[in-house]
Amino acid sequence: MGHTARILDEVRGQIAPSDETLKAVRERRGDVLDVAKQFPGVLRTYFSGSVAHGTANDDTDADCGVVLDRRSYPDLGPDVDGPSDVLEKMRVHLRDGLSAKYPDISFRITKRAIEVSFKSPLADESDPKVDLIVALTRSTGDGLWIPNTKTDGWDASHPEKHTELLVDKPKSRRVTRARIIRLGKCWNKTFTSPGLISFNIEALSLESVTEETEVPTGLAEFFEYAGAELKKRLTPDPAGVSGSIKLLEDRELVVGRLERAGSAVREALDNDDDEDKVREALSRVFRGVVQPPADSNSKEALAAALTRGNQGVSLVGGTITVGGTGARAKDTRSYGAAGR
Repeated sequence: MGHTARILDEVRGQIAPSDETLKAVRERRGDVLDVAKQFPGVLRTYFSGSVAHGTANDDTDADCGVVLDRRSYPDLGPDVDGPSDVLEKMRVHLRDGLSAKYPDISFRITKRAIEVSFKSPLADESDPKVDLIVALTRSTGDGLWIPNTKTDGWDASHPEKHTELLVDKPKSRRVTRARIIRLGKCWNKTFTSPGLISFNIEALSLESVTEETEVPTGLAEFFEYAGAELKKRLTPDPAGVSGSIKLLEDRELVVGRLERAGSAVREALDNDDDEDKVREALSRVFRGVVQPPADSNSKEALAAALTRGNQGVSLVGGTITVGGTGARAKDTRSYGAAGR
């Protein structure tokens, strides 16, 4: 294993949710769905989101849904009534069915779902939530109608297809893609204001990771592909049902970030036998996660040193250096190592 692959494995180890957390959130998701499927007119249930896709880092709130048969609800849909009433009825149904096991449970209706908060922290102090979408079958076209409480209407989407695509065989490609997605999500969150939603990263990975590949090469190709595609257009819905995926920041800014990340991973691969050069390059991608070499004078090294309280940051001949023996730089802890 080269230095690039090994350090990327270290990154994945740092950002991975614990087995205990994943077990707990799956149990909570199962409890919610066991109650929800007893609601009148439910055809089926489904899993969605990062936990279902195997792409979770710290985003361990579980997404899932129930599909209502419109024949049981002829007055619901985009051409008739909005979702407000049925969401409230489902909220009460969930409260009645879950309160015995989770006495402090609470519910909040968001734009798309019923957010279930269990108020029961785990050993690691996390307290994963479950988001339940109450969807409707569509009489024409693929996918489902899902709530939009901002407009009290329904939007077309296909969360079941998204999950199908992301967990599709062969297993080796699925696992590699999931690792690349998790690294891409980690990179995205190193910015004070991330430019992409997690689903956009997943959708771009479906387009870029189509064949067997190693994680380091696939990650470089993901960044390069994503930058080139977003320069041309917004990412289309992989299921072909919803509209294009919106960005959280200006498109030119996001494209620039992706291009720089791709160049840095390529630089690491080009110097794969030199650990210091690999760390230097990857510290520009995973700022605050991958530490640059101790004798580096890069911005990333300076940021890391300042975050540690400026140990080893010196002023030599009017130049700030890391690891030098000159006068210590002014002490400050306001530098945000994870911010950009």
